[in-house]
Amino acid sequence: MNFEKPWVNRVSPVKLRFIDHITLRFSKLLRNSTSPIRLRLLDEFHGVVLRFDDPWVDRTSPIIIRFVDEPLPSDNTVGIEIGIGWFALDAIEQALLLAEFAADHEIQFESAYTSDVPSSVDHSIAYRADESIGLHADFVWLINDEMRTDTAVSWQIPESHGTAISFDWNTPVDHMYNTVINWLDIAAHQSNIDVSWIDAKQQQTDLIIKYSGLAVDTEQSIKWGFHEPRWVCSTKYRPPEGKVTLRFNEPLGATANPVVLRFTASPNYCYWDDGGGLIDSSPVLPPLDFKIPIEPQIRRYYLMQPTITCVRVSDDLPIVISSVNISHSRGQWASAVSLEFSSRIDAERAHNELLLITINGYEFYAIAEQPSVSKVFGSATYSSTGRSRVAELAAPYKLPLSYTNATARSFAGLLGDLLQTTGWTVELSGIPDFTIPAGAFSVGNKTPIEAVAEAVGQLGCMILTDDAAKKLTIVPRWPTAPWEMATAVPDLALHDAVITSYSDSVSRNPLCNVVWLRGEQQGISAKVKRAGSAGNIPAADISAQLIVDNQAARVAGTNALAETGDKLSVNLSMPVMADLPPATPGMLVGVTINSEVFKGVCDSWTIRASISDRGDIDIEQSITLISPLES
Repeated sequence: MNFEKPWVNRVSPVKLRFIDHITLRFSKLLRNSTSPIRLRLLDEFHGVVLRFDDPWVDRTSPIIIRFVDEPLPSDNTVGIEIGIGWFALDAIEQALLLAEFAADHEIQFESAYTSDVPSSVDHSIAYRADESIGLHADFVWLINDEMRTDTAVSWQIPESHGTAISFDWNTPVDHMYNTVINWLDIAAHQSNIDVSWIDAKQQQTDLIIKYSGLAVDTEQSIKWGFHEPRWVCSTKYRPPEGKVTLRFNEPLGATANPVVLRFTASPNYCYWDDGGGLIDSSPVLPPLDFKIPIEPQIRRYYLMQPTITCVRVSDDLPIVISSVNISHSRGQWASAVSLEFSSRIDAERAHNELLLITINGYEFYAIAEQPSVSKVFGSATYSSTGRSRVAELAAPYKLPLSYTNATARSFAGLLGDLLQTTGWTVELSGIPDFTIPAGAFSVGNKTPIEAVAEAVGQLGCMILTDDAAKKLTIVPRWPTAPWEMATAVPDLALHDAVITSYSDSVSRNPLCNVVWLRGEQQGISAKVKRAGSAGNIPAADISAQLIVDNQAARVAGTNALAETGDKLSVNLSMPVMADLPPATPGMLVGVTINSEVFKGVCDSWTIRASISDRGDIDIEQSITLISPLES
């Protein structure tokens, strides 16, 4: 936009709206005139809009607008691209009077452009002062050598400037509240309590009880009712049946009696008397078996809505996974975990972090330890393998240790020593505790969980972990011996309706009925024989440090004999539901399939969960059962 003539004091009829990039060039300076242009800034997208108040009447517009396609020739003159003159004909002022003291307050903005006489817009605020106090803004637009914009803020106040608040109370000089309570109007105000004792200086109180020496009364108490429960101990002889009868086959003669009867005191014998009279107050109840197996209901069809979630335990950050595989067996102290992530970011966030995986409401802890990536043209797969949370007790999270029981320790106490300062606890289930002599057990260069696994392995036991509570449970590898399965109540009962796949195989082994065990240094030598058998088919001898007690030999020998004999290995697949939780290694499982019923010990367990590209979730668990073919 080029201006060919100077602007005079007239009203422009042209309204300019700048949509795209428009250049205003002024060829002459605007002199002492009043600008008819009012500048309003709409927003940063629409630019500047010039609005003119009055219409143009029969006058020649000084502005010529040309729209050209080619760029305008460059102008070598010195100047500024946009010039807008602001003139105030009359002093426009808005005053807000406040009671305050100040000399001169102002804010001044100056800009040199296209004007000789400074034009300003004044906003004055008078604060009860002699001089003008207000807000002053000057926009002077000139074309000169030095162009600048100054912003000055001056604050001037008199020396004494403050606010005083005073409250005058019209009271005489002496102003107070006085409360006087007079007692008897005597000089000394006091209250005395005098207690006089007859014995003058020696003050005392004597309580004298006199007995006349005559029989005043005789009191006897008889307790009525049945006696309370108590322990009764005695050394009197208690024959197992009836009384002792002495029979003499010859009459007593005049000679001395050759028969001498000597009775010695029996050992102290104690028994519990539960009280009551003819009827016991606490009758002995028969033992009740409250063990109820987990048994999914038989339905015509099963509706399931599978769910999979994964979060980082440290900060609850969600981790998106596309598949997970968790497996555990009786020979492992930790579960093996395999994860596949949906992106590289999720794989990096999960690396070396403790993850909480929830599958159909059941929680599993895992540590993603070994990441891997597989790439093909146009796609990449990020995965990782790891272990369950008990891996915190293994390398590289814990250093190897060496341990020897310097004092006699119980088996549970020895395991607790191996887990000292780790934050994990241990308990025995189905294993009687026994005492280990000092120096009988030692382990070297093993992590805490490896040392525990070696100790329990000497007794034929295994480790079950509770990752949420950080607790280890030591149980026998065969919680139910094969010769006891027929009458035992299973922990889990399965039927055809929930079994999706079935396969089995048979392994042949000799059936042994006796085993010899002995300790290494301070142990014992023991023979464990199956009750009711001839004890003529021995299993391999067992030698271990912890065979130091009959209870230890019994546990280790029972598990060794349970491993012998022909075994049926059964593989089953089934869903994960509310009434069908994930199985546990060592669990006794009863199976009903094709009208056949058998029981077996869960040897291994695996759960698989995956999410397809369409978002379909597939969850399935598989177990391997070991069932004896002969017992």
